[in-house]
Amino acid sequence: MKFSAFRGHALPPGHVYMFVCEDAFLVDESRAAWAGFFEGEWGIERLSLKEFDTIGISDLMESALTPPLFGPSRILMVSGSGKLNKKRTAEIETIAALEHSSLKIVFVMSGRTGKSKPPFPLIQIDPLRDGDTVRWLLDRFGLSSEVSRYLIDNLGPELLPLKQEVEKLQTYVGDDRPVEIRDVDQLIFRSEPYGPFELDDAFLARNYPKSVRVLGAMMEEGVEPLLILSKLVRVWRQLFIAKILEGRGSPADMARAAGVPHWKAGAFSTAARRFDKARVVAGFQELVRADQALKTSSPNPEYYFDVMMWKLIGKVPRSS
Repeated sequence: MKFSAFRGHALPPGHVYMFVCEDAFLVDESRAAWAGFFEGEWGIERLSLKEFDTIGISDLMESALTPPLFGPSRILMVSGSGKLNKKRTAEIETIAALEHSSLKIVFVMSGRTGKSKPPFPLIQIDPLRDGDTVRWLLDRFGLSSEVSRYLIDNLGPELLPLKQEVEKLQTYVGDDRPVEIRDVDQLIFRSEPYGPFELDDAFLARNYPKSVRVLGAMMEEGVEPLLILSKLVRVWRQLFIAKILEGRGSPADMARAAGVPHWKAGAFSTAARRFDKARVVAGFQELVRADQALKTSSPNPEYYFDVMMWKLIGKVPRSS
Protein backbone atom coordinates (compact mmCIF):
# COMPACT_ATOMS: atom_id res chain seq x y z
CA MET A 1 0.00 0.00 0.00
CA LYS A 2 1.02 3.63 -0.36
CA PHE A 3 2.31 5.34 2.78
CA SER A 4 -0.57 7.82 2.67
CA ALA A 5 -3.02 4.90 2.85
CA PHE A 6 -1.05 3.26 5.68
CA ARG A 7 -1.63 6.24 7.98
CA GLY A 8 -5.39 5.71 7.80
CA HIS A 9 -5.17 1.92 7.66
CA ALA A 10 -6.97 -0.42 10.06
CA LEU A 11 -4.39 -2.90 11.34
CA PRO A 12 -5.26 -6.59 11.60
CA PRO A 13 -5.58 -7.68 15.26
CA GLY A 14 -2.27 -8.60 16.85
CA HIS A 15 0.66 -7.65 19.00
CA VAL A 16 3.52 -8.35 16.58
CA TYR A 17 3.82 -7.02 13.02
CA MET A 18 6.22 -7.09 10.09
CA PHE A 19 6.66 -3.65 8.50
CA VAL A 20 8.35 -3.57 5.09
CA CYS A 21 9.42 -0.08 4.06
CA GLU A 22 12.58 0.68 2.08
CA ASP A 23 12.76 4.42 2.81
CA ALA A 24 14.29 5.18 6.23
CA PHE A 25 12.57 8.57 6.39
CA LEU A 26 9.13 6.98 5.97
CA VAL A 27 9.97 4.46 8.71
CA ASP A 28 10.65 7.39 11.01
CA GLU A 29 7.47 9.14 9.87
CA SER A 30 5.48 5.98 10.61
CA ARG A 31 6.10 6.18 14.36
CA ALA A 32 3.19 8.54 14.98
CA ALA A 33 0.87 6.23 13.05
CA TRP A 34 1.96 3.15 15.01
CA ALA A 35 1.43 4.94 18.31
CA GLY A 36 -2.11 5.87 17.24
CA PHE A 37 -3.19 2.43 16.03
CA PHE A 38 -3.74 1.00 19.53
CA GLU A 39 -6.02 2.13 22.33
CA GLY A 40 -4.42 3.98 25.21
CA GLU A 41 -1.06 5.71 25.42
CA TRP A 42 1.95 4.13 23.70
CA GLY A 43 5.61 5.11 23.55
CA ILE A 44 7.92 4.17 20.69
CA GLU A 45 11.38 2.69 21.28
CA ARG A 46 13.74 2.20 18.32
CA LEU A 47 16.11 -0.78 18.52
CA SER A 48 18.39 -2.59 16.14
CA LEU A 49 17.87 -6.33 15.80
CA LYS A 50 21.17 -6.88 17.63
CA GLU A 51 19.93 -4.79 20.58
CA PHE A 52 16.56 -6.51 20.55
CA ASP A 53 18.16 -9.96 20.64
CA THR A 54 19.85 -9.08 23.95
CA ILE A 55 16.40 -8.87 25.59
CA GLY A 56 15.38 -12.28 26.87
CA ILE A 57 11.95 -13.69 26.10
CA SER A 58 11.13 -13.74 29.83
CA ASP A 59 11.67 -9.96 30.04
CA LEU A 60 9.60 -9.39 26.91
CA MET A 61 6.82 -11.59 28.24
CA GLU A 62 6.83 -9.76 31.57
CA SER A 63 6.48 -6.45 29.73
CA ALA A 64 3.65 -7.88 27.64
CA LEU A 65 1.71 -9.20 30.66
CA THR A 66 2.33 -6.34 33.09
CA PRO A 67 0.92 -2.94 32.13
CA PRO A 68 3.18 -0.12 33.35
CA LEU A 69 2.06 1.71 36.48
CA PHE A 70 3.60 4.95 35.28
CA GLY A 71 4.10 6.06 31.71
CA PRO A 72 2.89 4.62 28.40
CA SER A 73 2.90 1.04 27.19
CA ARG A 74 5.74 0.09 24.86
CA ILE A 75 6.03 -0.34 21.11
CA LEU A 76 9.41 -1.73 20.04
CA MET A 77 10.35 -0.89 16.45
CA VAL A 78 13.15 -3.29 15.55
CA SER A 79 15.22 -2.27 12.51
CA GLY A 80 17.19 -4.68 10.36
CA SER A 81 14.73 -7.48 11.07
CA GLY A 82 15.31 -9.28 7.79
CA LYS A 83 17.82 -11.47 9.70
CA LEU A 84 15.37 -12.56 12.42
CA ASN A 85 16.15 -16.25 13.02
CA LYS A 86 13.72 -19.14 13.48
CA LYS A 87 14.44 -19.63 17.18
CA ARG A 88 13.75 -15.99 17.98
CA THR A 89 10.66 -16.02 15.77
CA ALA A 90 9.28 -18.97 17.73
CA GLU A 91 9.86 -17.11 21.00
CA ILE A 92 8.07 -14.01 19.74
CA GLU A 93 5.13 -16.12 18.56
CA THR A 94 4.31 -16.76 22.23
CA ILE A 95 3.75 -13.01 22.65
CA ALA A 96 1.74 -12.82 19.43
CA ALA A 97 -0.53 -15.56 20.80
CA LEU A 98 -1.50 -13.60 23.94
CA GLU A 99 -5.06 -12.35 24.23
CA HIS A 100 -3.93 -8.98 25.61
CA SER A 101 -0.48 -7.41 25.60
CA SER A 102 0.96 -4.13 26.87
CA LEU A 103 3.90 -4.69 24.51
CA LYS A 104 3.74 -4.37 20.73
CA ILE A 105 6.64 -5.34 18.46
CA VAL A 106 7.12 -4.01 14.93
CA PHE A 107 9.83 -5.79 12.93
CA VAL A 108 11.07 -3.27 10.34
CA MET A 109 12.60 -4.52 7.08
CA SER A 110 13.71 -2.75 3.93
CA GLY A 111 12.47 -5.65 1.81
CA ARG A 112 11.23 -9.21 2.02
CA THR A 113 13.12 -12.25 0.80
CA GLY A 114 11.55 -15.62 0.06
CA LYS A 115 7.95 -16.50 -0.72
CA SER A 116 7.00 -18.24 2.52
CA LYS A 117 4.05 -16.95 4.51
CA PRO A 118 5.20 -14.34 7.04
CA PRO A 119 4.91 -15.45 10.68
CA PHE A 120 3.20 -12.20 11.73
CA PRO A 121 0.76 -9.78 10.04
CA LEU A 122 2.55 -8.03 7.19
CA ILE A 123 2.28 -4.33 6.42
CA GLN A 124 4.15 -3.53 3.20
CA ILE A 125 4.70 0.01 1.92
CA ASP A 126 5.04 0.36 -1.84
CA PRO A 127 8.43 1.67 -3.01
CA LEU A 128 8.26 5.34 -3.91
CA ARG A 129 8.15 6.20 -7.58
CA ASP A 130 9.45 9.52 -8.84
CA GLY A 131 5.87 10.73 -9.25
CA ASP A 132 5.14 9.94 -5.60
CA THR A 133 8.22 11.86 -4.51
CA VAL A 134 7.26 14.83 -6.68
CA ARG A 135 3.83 14.95 -5.02
CA TRP A 136 5.48 14.66 -1.59
CA LEU A 137 7.70 17.66 -2.36
CA LEU A 138 4.69 19.59 -3.67
CA ASP A 139 2.52 18.81 -0.64
CA ARG A 140 5.15 19.16 2.07
CA PHE A 141 7.25 22.06 0.77
CA GLY A 142 5.20 23.70 -1.98
CA LEU A 143 7.89 23.22 -4.63
CA SER A 144 6.97 23.39 -8.29
CA SER A 145 6.88 20.20 -10.35
CA GLU A 146 9.84 21.44 -12.41
CA VAL A 147 12.06 22.07 -9.36
CA SER A 148 10.92 18.82 -7.71
CA ARG A 149 11.86 16.72 -10.74
CA TYR A 150 15.18 18.53 -11.09
CA LEU A 151 16.03 17.70 -7.48
CA ILE A 152 15.04 14.05 -7.91
CA ASP A 153 16.99 13.73 -11.17
CA ASN A 154 20.12 14.94 -9.41
CA LEU A 155 19.76 13.78 -5.80
CA GLY A 156 17.72 10.59 -6.22
CA PRO A 157 14.31 9.68 -4.76
CA GLU A 158 15.25 9.05 -1.10
CA LEU A 159 13.28 11.41 1.11
CA LEU A 160 15.72 12.21 3.90
CA PRO A 161 18.45 13.74 1.66
CA LEU A 162 15.73 15.59 -0.27
CA LYS A 163 14.19 16.96 2.93
CA GLN A 164 17.56 18.17 4.21
CA GLU A 165 18.43 19.92 0.96
CA VAL A 166 14.99 21.50 0.50
CA GLU A 167 15.13 22.93 4.03
CA LYS A 168 18.50 24.51 3.15
CA LEU A 169 16.99 25.90 -0.05
CA GLN A 170 14.02 27.42 1.75
CA THR A 171 16.29 29.03 4.32
CA TYR A 172 18.45 30.38 1.48
CA VAL A 173 15.52 31.78 -0.52
CA GLY A 174 13.40 32.98 2.41
CA ASP A 175 9.71 33.82 2.20
CA ASP A 176 9.92 36.38 -0.59
CA ARG A 177 9.69 33.99 -3.54
CA PRO A 178 9.45 30.28 -4.42
CA VAL A 179 12.50 28.09 -4.92
CA GLU A 180 13.77 28.08 -8.52
CA ILE A 181 16.14 25.80 -10.42
CA ARG A 182 18.85 28.47 -10.33
CA ASP A 183 18.70 28.32 -6.51
CA VAL A 184 19.32 24.57 -6.64
CA ASP A 185 22.32 25.11 -8.91
CA GLN A 186 23.66 27.90 -6.75
CA LEU A 187 23.25 26.30 -3.31
CA ILE A 188 23.43 22.53 -3.81
CA PHE A 189 25.47 22.07 -6.97
CA ARG A 190 27.98 24.79 -6.27
CA SER A 191 31.10 22.61 -6.73
CA GLU A 192 32.65 24.69 -9.49
CA PRO A 193 34.16 24.19 -11.97
CA TYR A 194 31.97 21.09 -12.07
CA GLY A 195 28.29 21.24 -13.05
CA PRO A 196 25.49 19.17 -11.49
CA PHE A 197 25.89 16.27 -13.94
CA GLU A 198 29.70 16.13 -13.85
CA LEU A 199 29.84 13.38 -11.20
CA ASP A 200 27.24 11.28 -13.05
CA ASP A 201 29.03 11.68 -16.37
CA ALA A 202 32.47 10.86 -14.96
CA PHE A 203 31.05 7.88 -13.10
CA LEU A 204 29.25 6.49 -16.17
CA ALA A 205 32.34 7.05 -18.30
CA ARG A 206 34.34 5.01 -15.77
CA ASN A 207 36.68 7.98 -15.55
CA TYR A 208 38.15 7.30 -12.13
CA PRO A 209 40.52 10.33 -11.91
CA LYS A 210 37.78 12.82 -12.79
CA SER A 211 35.26 11.10 -10.47
CA VAL A 212 37.69 11.47 -7.57
CA ARG A 213 38.34 15.14 -8.41
CA VAL A 214 34.61 15.95 -8.48
CA LEU A 215 34.02 14.07 -5.23
CA GLY A 216 36.87 15.94 -3.59
CA ALA A 217 35.47 19.28 -4.76
CA MET A 218 32.02 18.40 -3.42
CA MET A 219 33.42 17.50 0.00
CA GLU A 220 35.50 20.67 0.10
CA GLU A 221 32.28 22.59 -0.51
CA GLY A 222 30.72 20.85 2.50
CA VAL A 223 28.39 18.42 0.73
CA GLU A 224 27.44 15.66 3.20
CA PRO A 225 29.00 12.22 2.45
CA LEU A 226 25.59 10.50 2.67
CA LEU A 227 24.22 12.89 0.07
CA ILE A 228 27.14 12.07 -2.23
CA LEU A 229 26.51 8.38 -1.64
CA SER A 230 22.82 8.80 -2.48
CA LYS A 231 23.82 10.28 -5.87
CA LEU A 232 26.13 7.32 -6.56
CA VAL A 233 23.42 4.84 -5.55
CA ARG A 234 20.95 6.55 -7.88
CA VAL A 235 23.34 6.27 -10.83
CA TRP A 236 24.09 2.63 -9.99
CA ARG A 237 20.36 1.83 -9.92
CA GLN A 238 20.02 3.49 -13.30
CA LEU A 239 22.84 1.32 -14.62
CA PHE A 240 21.14 -1.79 -13.25
CA ILE A 241 17.90 -0.91 -15.04
CA ALA A 242 19.86 -0.24 -18.23
CA LYS A 243 21.56 -3.64 -18.09
CA ILE A 244 18.18 -5.36 -17.65
CA LEU A 245 16.70 -3.52 -20.64
CA GLU A 246 19.81 -3.71 -22.83
CA GLY A 247 18.85 -4.94 -26.30
CA ARG A 248 15.13 -4.77 -25.54
CA GLY A 249 14.35 -1.20 -26.48
CA SER A 250 15.63 2.11 -27.76
CA PRO A 251 17.94 4.41 -25.79
CA ALA A 252 14.89 6.63 -25.14
CA ASP A 253 13.00 3.68 -23.64
CA MET A 254 15.99 2.80 -21.48
CA ALA A 255 16.40 6.39 -20.27
CA ARG A 256 12.70 6.73 -19.49
CA ALA A 257 12.66 3.54 -17.42
CA ALA A 258 15.80 4.57 -15.53
CA GLY A 259 14.64 8.12 -14.86
CA VAL A 260 17.41 9.69 -16.95
CA PRO A 261 16.67 13.06 -18.64
CA HIS A 262 15.58 12.44 -22.24
CA TRP A 263 18.36 14.63 -23.65
CA LYS A 264 20.95 12.29 -22.12
CA ALA A 265 19.39 9.08 -23.50
CA GLY A 266 22.02 8.36 -26.17
CA ALA A 267 24.98 9.05 -23.90
CA PHE A 268 23.41 6.99 -21.12
CA SER A 269 22.85 4.00 -23.41
CA THR A 270 26.48 4.19 -24.58
CA ALA A 271 27.73 4.51 -20.99
CA ALA A 272 25.77 1.48 -19.83
CA ARG A 273 27.59 -0.70 -22.34
CA ARG A 274 30.87 0.06 -20.52
CA PHE A 275 29.68 -2.05 -17.56
CA ASP A 276 29.01 -5.76 -17.49
CA LYS A 277 25.97 -6.97 -15.58
CA ALA A 278 27.99 -8.99 -13.04
CA ARG A 279 29.97 -5.89 -12.04
CA VAL A 280 26.76 -3.88 -11.60
CA VAL A 281 25.13 -6.54 -9.42
CA ALA A 282 28.26 -6.95 -7.27
CA GLY A 283 28.53 -3.17 -6.91
CA PHE A 284 25.41 -3.01 -4.77
CA GLN A 285 27.30 -4.83 -2.01
CA GLU A 286 29.96 -2.11 -2.02
CA LEU A 287 27.29 0.60 -1.81
CA VAL A 288 25.52 -1.12 1.09
CA ARG A 289 28.83 -1.44 2.94
CA ALA A 290 29.51 2.25 2.35
CA ASP A 291 26.09 3.21 3.69
CA GLN A 292 26.63 1.14 6.84
CA ALA A 293 30.15 2.49 7.35
CA LEU A 294 29.17 6.15 6.95
CA LYS A 295 26.19 5.75 9.31
CA THR A 296 27.76 3.59 12.03
CA SER A 297 31.46 4.45 12.10
CA SER A 298 33.72 7.37 11.31
CA PRO A 299 35.85 6.53 8.25
CA ASN A 300 37.72 9.24 6.37
CA PRO A 301 35.03 9.95 3.72
CA GLU A 302 37.42 11.07 0.99
CA TYR A 303 39.68 8.02 1.36
CA TYR A 304 36.67 5.71 1.65
CA PHE A 305 35.10 7.10 -1.54
CA ASP A 306 38.42 6.86 -3.41
CA VAL A 307 38.69 3.13 -2.63
CA MET A 308 35.00 2.44 -3.24
CA MET A 309 35.03 4.27 -6.58
CA TRP A 310 37.99 2.20 -7.77
CA LYS A 311 36.12 -0.99 -6.89
CA LEU A 312 33.04 0.21 -8.77
CA ILE A 313 34.47 1.81 -11.89
CA GLY A 314 38.21 1.10 -11.97
CA LYS A 315 39.32 -0.02 -15.40
CA VAL A 316 39.28 -3.76 -16.00
CA PRO A 317 42.78 -5.12 -16.77
CA ARG A 318 43.29 -6.01 -20.47
CA SER A 319 43.95 -9.66 -19.60
CA SER A 320 40.55 -10.12 -17.97
